[in-house]
Amino acid sequence: MKNKSQANIDWLRFGILAGFLLLFVIAALVNGKAVYGVISAGFGIVSKYFGALIQVAMFLFSAVAIFIGLSKYGKIRIGGKDAKVNMKTFSWYAIIITTMLAGGGVFYATAEPIYHFINVPAQFVGIKAGTVTAAGYALAQGAFDWGYLVWGATAFCIPILAYVIYEKGMPNRPSSMLYLLGGKKMCDGPLGKAFDVFSLIGVAAGTIGPTGFLGLQIAFALNAVWGIPNSIMTQIIIILIAGVAFILGAANGLKKGIDMLSKATAYLSLVMALALLFLCCGMFVVNSYVDSLGVFIENFFTMCFSRVDISWMGSWTVFYYVWFLAYGPSMAVLTLSMSKGRSLRQIIIGIGVICPFITGIWFAIFGGSAIGFELQHPGVISGALATDGLPSALITLLQNIPFSMALIPLALVLIVLFLVTTGAGAAYSMAVQTTRMEVPYAWIRALFATLLAVVAAVLVMIGGNDAMSAVQNFIVICGFPLVFFFIALIPGTIKAGKLLYQNEDLRIEDEIVKEIEEENNNGTDLHLGTAGSGLNEHERGA
Repeated sequence: MKNKSQANIDWLRFGILAGFLLLFVIAALVNGKAVYGVISAGFGIVSKYFGALIQVAMFLFSAVAIFIGLSKYGKIRIGGKDAKVNMKTFSWYAIIITTMLAGGGVFYATAEPIYHFINVPAQFVGIKAGTVTAAGYALAQGAFDWGYLVWGATAFCIPILAYVIYEKGMPNRPSSMLYLLGGKKMCDGPLGKAFDVFSLIGVAAGTIGPTGFLGLQIAFALNAVWGIPNSIMTQIIIILIAGVAFILGAANGLKKGIDMLSKATAYLSLVMALALLFLCCGMFVVNSYVDSLGVFIENFFTMCFSRVDISWMGSWTVFYYVWFLAYGPSMAVLTLSMSKGRSLRQIIIGIGVICPFITGIWFAIFGGSAIGFELQHPGVISGALATDGLPSALITLLQNIPFSMALIPLALVLIVLFLVTTGAGAAYSMAVQTTRMEVPYAWIRALFATLLAVVAAVLVMIGGNDAMSAVQNFIVICGFPLVFFFIALIPGTIKAGKLLYQNEDLRIEDEIVKEIEEENNNGTDLHLGTAGSGLNEHERGA
C-alpha cells in the first residue's frame, strides 16, 4: 500500500520531467560536444523547416485571442457576474509582466535594439545601419519580437482554460485545455499527459534560458566594474549561486512573496527607466519611439511573415515565438488564478495589448538610450558588442553615463530580482504540477530549483564561447512541440468563448462592466500558492 507521500506525487509527470533534466546533465557531462551538436542540429531543423509554420501560427493565435476579447464573448466575468476582483490592478500587471519577461527583458531590452541598429534586419530594405533612420527600425523590431504576437500565446489559452476550469471543474493545468477536443478521457490519457510534460519542459527551458543569459550578464558586469575574470567558471559559479536562491525561494514557499517580489521588481524597473531618460538621451528616446510606432504600423505584416533571411529569423523572431509559446500554458494557469472578478475582455486585452505596449516602451527607453549614446560616441557600445556579445550592452551603457557607480549595482539588483522571482516561481510551479498538492514537499521544490540552475550552468559550460547559442537553441527545441498542441486548440478556443457567453451566470452587461474598475480600487491581494502554480479550489486535494 502506498504511503501518503507516494500517493501525492504524480510519478509519471515527475519522473519524465526530472528524468529529462537529469539525463541531459549526465549526457552533457559525459560528452558535451556531442550534446551541443545535437542541440544545434535540432535548432537548425526547427528553424529551417518549421519556421514559416511557427510564424503563421503565432499570428493566428494572437488574432483568435483578440477576436474573442473584443467580441461579445469577452463580456463574461471570471468567477461569476457578481464576483469581486481579488487583486489590485498594479499587482496584477506587475506579476504578469515580471514573470512573463522572465529576466529576458533586462538582458535583451538594451542588447536587441542596439544590435539591430548596427545590423539592420534584412526585411528592412534600403535602411542604412548606424543612422538616425535605423534607430526607429531597430526599436520597431525589438518591440515586435517582444510584442503583441508573443503575448498573444498566453492570451490565446485563457478562454479555453477558463471554460474547462470554471464550467467543467477540470484541474487548472495545461492538459485540461484538451477537454473540448476529446473530453476528460483525452485530458487524462497519453495525449493529455504529453501536453503537460511538454508544457513543463517548456517552462523549464524558458527559465533555464534567462538564468543562463543573466548569468553571462552578471559575469560581464563583475569583470567590467571590479575586474573579476569573465571566465566560464565565473559564469557557472554565478548561475549556481542563483540556484541556491531558487532553492531557498521554492523550498520556503512564495505565498504573498511573489506579489512583493514582483512589485519590487516593477518599482526598481521604473527607477532604472527614469534614470536613463534623465541621464542619457531622453529626447532622442522619445523621438525615436514615436518614429518606431510609424515603422511598426507600416511594416507589421512584413515583420510577421518575412522569410527573406531564414537564419536571422530563426535566431531572433522565431526564437522568441517559441520561448513565449513555451510559457503560454503555465502563464495562462497563473493568470486565471489571480483574475477572479475580471472580465474575459479585460484579461485578454490586458495580456494581448497592454502588456506588450508597456514592454515596447521599456525596450524603447533602454534600447533607445543605447542607440542615442552610440550615435553621440561611435564605437563605445558597438565595440563592446563586437568583443563581448549581447551581455555587454546594458553594463557598457551604464558605465558611460552619470552616476554609473550607483546605477550598475542597481541594475545587478534588478537582474537578481528577476532571477529569483522567475527561478523560484518556476521551480514551485513544476513541483505543483507534478504532485497533487497545493504546497508540494520541500524536497521536490528544491530538486527542481537545483535542476534548473544546474542545466543552465551545463549549457553555458558546453557552449563555451558560444554559450548564448547553446541556451537559445535549447529553448527552441524544448518549446517547439507545443506549436502543434496550440494549432489543434484553435477551434476549441473559439468554441470555449461561445460556451462561456451562453452561461447567463457569467455574462455581464455593458452598464455594469465599469464595476470592475471600481472593484480594482478595493481589491485585496491574492493569496497565491506560487508564481505559475495556478492552483484553485478545483484542484486542491485532487
